[in-house]
Amino acid sequence: MPAALIIGAGSRVGKSTADAFAKAGYSIALASRSDKAGSPDKHFTFDASKPETVKDLFNNDRKSIGVPSVVVYNAYSDHLAEGVDSDQIDLFQSDMNVNATSVWVSAGEAIKGFEEILGGGGATFIFTGNLFNTTVAPRFLTFGMGKSASAHLIQHLALVAYNDKPYKFYYGDQRNADGSPMYTGLSGPAHADQYLKLAQDPKQGPWLQTFVEGKGYVEFPRPETWAPGQ
Repeated sequence: MPAALIIGAGSRVGKSTADAFAKAGYSIALASRSDKAGSPDKHFTFDASKPETVKDLFNNDRKSIGVPSVVVYNAYSDHLAEGVDSDQIDLFQSDMNVNATSVWVSAGEAIKGFEEILGGGGATFIFTGNLFNTTVAPRFLTFGMGKSASAHLIQHLALVAYNDKPYKFYYGDQRNADGSPMYTGLSGPAHADQYLKLAQDPKQGPWLQTFVEGKGYVEFPRPETWAPGQ
């Protein structure tokens, strides 16, 4: 039975994704600070602001349900900031750990597993992102910095480091139908449908997976700025 690990599993995207993959025949493990999603198989208490604990998470997951062929990184952290405040380096570092550093370690651990169990088979790593890898908006400075770093990681893995391997890497970004960012109202089922589709497709699709509920992948132009209400 294939296994999926969902990191940062909340009651919306995490739960819907877990339910969809479980229905498709995957063993599921969730990792988060508290079990809000209700894992059908296993939950690991995990704080993504501590990247030094990622290796232990993957080791425990392997022992519990097996090496995951799908890893979804859904954790995020955001302390609203308009500009640079060097006195808040601890908050900045915490955001970057969750939004970028732990993503980097998780991708590395996921790839080790892909190579261990799959060889010539397919496997998928998905990072839940947003529009801030391509644009800026008021108050979202550190959030956007982390998303930008992880977007670069996903792009590099998909197009350079493992473009000759059957491993797929995606940056998921749900949008409104007009391409504007979804500041609120993210759909758990829409993420679940899109992520399962990406995992089941044997070929790497566009690494930047902008998608609309009910439509799936839609390519949008990349604006330089977005403001709430725009």
